[in-house]
Amino acid sequence: MSHDIHGYVQKLRDLFIMMERENFPDPVNDPGISGNTVEERRLQFVLARYYDKHRSSQTSPEKEKASAGQNVPREAGGAQGSVNPNPGSVQFSPRGKANPGAHGDPMYFKPGIYPEVKMVQSFPQPPAKAVQLTTTGSCATQATRLPAPAPGATEAAKPASIALPSKTPAADSSPPQPGGVLPFPNSRGKHEQVPERAIVPMKRTVHLTNAKVGEPYVGVVEIEGVKSLRMEEPSVPWLTLDGNSGKLVGTPPGSGDFQIRLQGLLNSERVQVLAHLAVIPDPRSLWVNKDSDRNDPFWKPNEAFERLDGDLLCVAASKRGRSHAKDGGFRDDDFGLSVTGSGGWHIAVVADGAGSARFSRRGSRVAVQSVLQELPNLLEEHLTPDLSRLIQARQQGHPEATTQIKSRLYQTLATAGFNAAKAIEEEAKTKEQSPSAFSTTIIICIAKPTPEGWFFAGFSIGDGGAAVFDIDDASLTTLTLPDSGEFAGQTRFLHRSEFSGGFEEVAKRIFFDVRKHFTALILMTDGITDPKFPTENVFANPEKWVQFWQQDLAKSVAFVATNTEMQKQFLEWLDFWSPGNHDDRTIAVLVPQGSLP
Repeated sequence: MSHDIHGYVQKLRDLFIMMERENFPDPVNDPGISGNTVEERRLQFVLARYYDKHRSSQTSPEKEKASAGQNVPREAGGAQGSVNPNPGSVQFSPRGKANPGAHGDPMYFKPGIYPEVKMVQSFPQPPAKAVQLTTTGSCATQATRLPAPAPGATEAAKPASIALPSKTPAADSSPPQPGGVLPFPNSRGKHEQVPERAIVPMKRTVHLTNAKVGEPYVGVVEIEGVKSLRMEEPSVPWLTLDGNSGKLVGTPPGSGDFQIRLQGLLNSERVQVLAHLAVIPDPRSLWVNKDSDRNDPFWKPNEAFERLDGDLLCVAASKRGRSHAKDGGFRDDDFGLSVTGSGGWHIAVVADGAGSARFSRRGSRVAVQSVLQELPNLLEEHLTPDLSRLIQARQQGHPEATTQIKSRLYQTLATAGFNAAKAIEEEAKTKEQSPSAFSTTIIICIAKPTPEGWFFAGFSIGDGGAAVFDIDDASLTTLTLPDSGEFAGQTRFLHRSEFSGGFEEVAKRIFFDVRKHFTALILMTDGITDPKFPTENVFANPEKWVQFWQQDLAKSVAFVATNTEMQKQFLEWLDFWSPGNHDDRTIAVLVPQGSLP
């Protein structure tokens, strides 16, 4: 008995599995099937077809008599029931009136017959006779309308309506399934709920290109074939999804790591996308600005500006670099301007104290002050009286004129530089320090109007640079020598030893030019030349200077006498951002104020 029950349970389980795998069509159009759910209709159809096949395979005399419409006694222990006079129809005996262990019981699944149920894989055909189906609770009852009995048949021969059992065993205490479908029996005879298979969407993870704080961002979800993307929730308020392009756009106000959840279609199936986005902070916001020690004996302001008006508008500005500001260091650069009067000399000096020298901020200041004090007198003594005659001789092609002009500049510019080196030595001596502790570079430029045009000259020791240029004809004359030390990345400093080579060596650092028209004369320390003119070739390229003036400096600062905001504009420009270039920045600019005299 237990074996039969377990066999029934196993066969019923197999039926469920077969229905699931074989994908039976829904027999909704079969007039003999009337269930509330697809699973119920499929189960009724399979059971009916299996029962027909099982009954038709029996060839006992009782079966032959049953097919002739005669009554057949049941096996001992069971009640007499009805037989099916029509093998093509469906008839079940009530569970309480049949022996569940008898092979004649319609509910008994005979081993070896079950595999033949695959005959129902084709779409069900309407039965020959109408079949009505009613449902009660969680069980289905089926009544079969049979043909009228043959003439002369007894009343007992009338077929009786056989229904599926309306009661379940005591062990079957699980609640009914929706639509009246029986729970699925497990191997122990207990019923289990048949879980609904949820549609699980595909999942994809992508990493978007990085965004930067304060800069417009456009991100692309790079998944081939994905369509109809939409954001699940506004988890990133500043980011939106462009419905036309499918791109993520926005301007991040702050830095951080963000996750954006999206949904879309991929190969006609729903897909969930998790996009990771990193927003990089503005590097400028990471720098701190600590004030320098105002009690230091060599303290100087962190920024400075000066303006002088002569025949040229002379302006200069200096600002402490970020690399110094973050540690509360000093501004090591310095500058100075001087104008001797109308028609006189215009002098500009910039100096860059060595970062490795303890008192370089003082050395740069001493050098600039020394030049401004010494140079005007040197110019009036050695160059001013003969300047116009020497310029004319040079313009007429006299070869010795150039040498004579350089000789006069050696007596003025180079001498002023040499005297500045001696002044640093004196300063070091009074402080009982080595002159190397006050190391600095220096660039000296002069300009004077003459009947032959504007005369310009320059002398330098160390890095940085100076040049005079004209944007109208894209002409350029550099007034400094690219100067480096013994090793790459090093430079020379203003020391007495730099003048030991005499005129022949020092004259290599002296440059001059005569121009009728020019746009500007500019002197810069390496805090500006390095980011703006990173190589010697770039520094000597006239087109780069034109770009620098038109698209950068003059675009930010209006170099006109009526500009009352020049100081603010100049100092703000000096704060430009250039990765890796955070040294002090100092610049002097001399521009014409009117026509030549």
